[in-house]
Amino acid sequence: MIKIGVVGAGYFGKHHAAKYAEIGRGRVVAVCDIDREKAEACASQYDALAVMDYRELFGRVDAVSIVVPTNAHFPIARDFLRQGIHVLLEKPISNTLAEADELIRIAKEKGVVFQVGHLERFNPAVQSMTKVLRRPRYIECQRISPFKLRGTDINVVLDMMIHDIDLVLNIVKAPVTQIDAIGVPVLSDAEDIANARIRFSDGCVAMITSSRVSWKTERTMRIFQPDAYIVLDLNASKLAVMRRVPGGGEGSMPELKQEEQLFQPVDNLKREIESFQSVIESGGEPLVTATDARRALEAALVISRQLQAWRDTLAETAVAGRR
Repeated sequence: MIKIGVVGAGYFGKHHAAKYAEIGRGRVVAVCDIDREKAEACASQYDALAVMDYRELFGRVDAVSIVVPTNAHFPIARDFLRQGIHVLLEKPISNTLAEADELIRIAKEKGVVFQVGHLERFNPAVQSMTKVLRRPRYIECQRISPFKLRGTDINVVLDMMIHDIDLVLNIVKAPVTQIDAIGVPVLSDAEDIANARIRFSDGCVAMITSSRVSWKTERTMRIFQPDAYIVLDLNASKLAVMRRVPGGGEGSMPELKQEEQLFQPVDNLKREIESFQSVIESGGEPLVTATDARRALEAALVISRQLQAWRDTLAETAVAGRR
């Protein structure tokens, strides 16, 4: 069985360990966290070793899930990849494109699996939606949720919006030609709500809104393309497609046909980890490659820079108003 290590025994790291144990194709042999109590509490459930230094996992594990704050992604993932250990790294891939490029280079050099945790790719509604795509022209995404302290070390773009950025880039595939974005901090020191408009070389436009200061939770995507309108409810795992039926005279009201698919609830994290283990065992590429994750990061960083410029403009305006 694949010997698994989990680095980061916080909220999400504990879920990673639990899914490995539930799947049963690998064995959690070690759990690492800088908080000894967290490491020991998680490790004890799997009769695993608890450590505070991730380097103690070298030589003990074949693969690792890295579930730590974003600032620690690069050095920890780099060190495991250098050891020839397969890595499942939570999103975003890193803080900078240079870091992402270095991780991709090492993984290729060592011939190991390097997968990044963009969970929405494993949603059955998303996977079914790709079968009905025909040259999207306009995409609208909304991802909103109530405020939580977890994840506020980064802005809402790297925390939440990056999921939809990854989905949109995977849908459109054409090069990005222009990005415009605005956003503001509300309850944290980083932007808690943001909106981005992404233009592509094939003419498609995507409008993405993310907020972590809402009363409700919503994850929806609307796709408009010639002769069809597609709606995804990612929370409910529901796909609806409205198509124009051929026929009808000139000037007459078009006839529409609507189809809906409601998928059985699935555990996206479990499917992600199953996919990771399958690639380790059988070869091939992960569903979400490190190159995919780099593209999402590149767009997210452009958006983040624009948010900072927007914040600076607001600050200058406020100062000028007080004079």
